[in-house]
Amino acid sequence: MIRTTLTLQALRDRLRSTLQQYQAIQPEATLESLRRFRVFAMVTLVINVLYAVQFLTHADVALGPAPYAWTMGIGLLHAAMACLMALLGFFSHRAVRHPRASARWGFALQMLVCATALAFACGLMVLDQWVLKNSTPFVLICLVVGMMSLMRPRFAVLLFGGAYIGLYFALAHTQPNAEMLAQTRGDARLVFIISAVVSYVVWRQYVVATLLRQEVATAQKALADKQTALEYLATHDPLTGLFNRREFSRLAEQELARAARYPCPTSVVMVDLDFFKRINDQYGHPVGDHVLVHVAAIVQKMGRSVDVAARFGGEEFIALLPNTTVEGAMTFAENLRQAIEASALQAGEFTVRATASMGVTCLPLGATASLDTLYAAADRGLYAAKQAGRNRVEFCALARLA
Repeated sequence: MIRTTLTLQALRDRLRSTLQQYQAIQPEATLESLRRFRVFAMVTLVINVLYAVQFLTHADVALGPAPYAWTMGIGLLHAAMACLMALLGFFSHRAVRHPRASARWGFALQMLVCATALAFACGLMVLDQWVLKNSTPFVLICLVVGMMSLMRPRFAVLLFGGAYIGLYFALAHTQPNAEMLAQTRGDARLVFIISAVVSYVVWRQYVVATLLRQEVATAQKALADKQTALEYLATHDPLTGLFNRREFSRLAEQELARAARYPCPTSVVMVDLDFFKRINDQYGHPVGDHVLVHVAAIVQKMGRSVDVAARFGGEEFIALLPNTTVEGAMTFAENLRQAIEASALQAGEFTVRATASMGVTCLPLGATASLDTLYAAADRGLYAAKQAGRNRVEFCALARLA
């Protein structure tokens, strides 16, 4: 009993999931159906016009009451269908061109096109009972509707079932022979059932293809996101979000090459937090990490869009300032030092204040030097700031390294 209950619950869950999938896919399926309807409408319009002209021009009372009524009826039916196809084709085109605007009425338009085509098929079937017993156009139109229109199974059943009910009663008006009437109704019923099955098969294939396409797109997006994340981790410090040392070196080499080609002064500022080990020991390493993130945000905020800031390692940061003179670099460093000193970090119950020592160097206009030389000069200035009492900025010229 418990197993049966679980099986029924699993079936209900699966059915609910399938219906939700169908409902989610229907808007996309409707748009695809309307794209097909545009072509269908143009082709049908041409055929209807040709048939309308042929039948209406050959209608002759001398043929007899039944043949004349049949000829006129077929001609007028094709003429009416031509007008409807022109109108429905126009609205289908608009719906495809403006999918967002037609999201609400697109499915109604899809059902209207299908109902119109089936009504036309039923009309041909009914009129043919006067003279012919030909059901080929009726069969072809029903199958085309089943294959062309992507719709959920319940709507296909309602559509084909409703068309069969209408045809069932309409046939009695043009087919007086009871045996022929029963046979024609049976044939029509079989055609509608086959068309509904074809519609379901086409719908199911579209659903499977759409779900597979969505899974592939999701997997590709996940792969792209993972690749982007890996690329980010390869070039950025995971804690502070600044460039890491390797990426800084690459960008700095590019900037130095640019400065050599288009001469301009280039400055480097090295930043080291004072007594950072004391912060870790007193407040714990998590608070120390918050301090690093806090200082990194200040460095990023104080810099320009062309500046390159990075975490150099531990509690050290570095900034490359393109097209910046000694005076500009010293001003930047002093403003940065004051901002760090004035900014208090609230980490839980602790209020932590940090200071920083900074070393500045500058590659003058027209001069050339390696990145390692700039590193060494900025580091010498940083060492001088530490020796002078910390929480200060010191400059070291490249010439003083000799």
